[in-house]
Amino acid sequence: MNIRTTGRATAAALLSIALLPATVASAGAAQAKTESPTQKLTIGEQTTDPQKVREYWTAERVSAALANEKKDEAVFNKRAAAGAKTEGRAPVKQVLPAQSRTAVSNKTLMSLSTASATSVPEMPYAQPVPFPQTQPAVVVGKILYTAKDGSKHGCSGSSIVTANKNTVWTAGHCVHPGDGSGAEGFYPEIVFIPGFKKNEQAPEGYDAPWGKWAAKAKVAPTSWTADGDVLWADMAAFTVTAPPEYTNLTDTVGALGYNFGSGPDWSDIINSGFPGEGYQRTDMDGYTQFYCTGNAEDANPFLFIDERLKFDCDMGHGASGGPMATPEGQIVGTNSHGEGDDPNTTTVPILYSSAHADNAIEVINAVGALS
Repeated sequence: MNIRTTGRATAAALLSIALLPATVASAGAAQAKTESPTQKLTIGEQTTDPQKVREYWTAERVSAALANEKKDEAVFNKRAAAGAKTEGRAPVKQVLPAQSRTAVSNKTLMSLSTASATSVPEMPYAQPVPFPQTQPAVVVGKILYTAKDGSKHGCSGSSIVTANKNTVWTAGHCVHPGDGSGAEGFYPEIVFIPGFKKNEQAPEGYDAPWGKWAAKAKVAPTSWTADGDVLWADMAAFTVTAPPEYTNLTDTVGALGYNFGSGPDWSDIINSGFPGEGYQRTDMDGYTQFYCTGNAEDANPFLFIDERLKFDCDMGHGASGGPMATPEGQIVGTNSHGEGDDPNTTTVPILYSSAHADNAIEVINAVGALS
């Protein structure tokens, strides 16, 4: 892709189009259920008191989490590259109701007709998100979690439309190691922070102007939790508990819709997250939300068993879990991994998403039915 520079006004317009606050357009779309056997999903519960989770994330622990992101993603990229080279496993295709594949906004900052007429430029060189602590940018937030060994880590995620209005969509490896540990393997102390930004003057060393939303129920494909399948299953969702001053996540920061099960090729995608590092970048710190724009392509158009989304973008470690979304505000993929075996740096400015097909539909249907 050719890099095109854009002004601040254009960047703000792109974000207004892409990151649309939303309410549930149709309860049927958000709650639609399939006849899929429950063993296709792994569901866990975060039982720690939500207030203790919020208090847990001190400046010191957040700093440790962001320091670990570079190492975490480098190791995962190497693991993902190895997995993508294997034959993989073809998914079981199901015929699902069309309404369960798509949810859209019925409350937007700009009309969909305006959004449809807007040409999103190709911008693989990530730019900081304008006004990151205000709507609509805050629909994307920082995820922090603790691994079983006590180490701290970070990812990205986004509020997504569901009937419960309290759901975050992210990558599977941001909530579970994918090591066969089942429901007990979900990470503890998971929190979602919209408007996350470094602030050395704040008591905790960072801003959380829209509150800290502790995870509650967690859902991921069993093909992720059991096998770590990067081709089809590195995705997850979790419900959150609202901080005392708020009612629910969607009404507070908005939510993106989704379009799952429609293939890997998309034009005019906006990709955002909180990278701690990038390809030949020195300005990414894990505290700042960045975004790229461009087209998502089939990572391997000649191999049916690999329908990952491939996206040109130089965001690296820490952007995992961030959404790949259409100008209409629909998630079609999620940052999963990059490319390369170098354990110290991002070696290619490319991001991949697992195929968001039947597995993604099953996850969103299941999590939308939870409170």
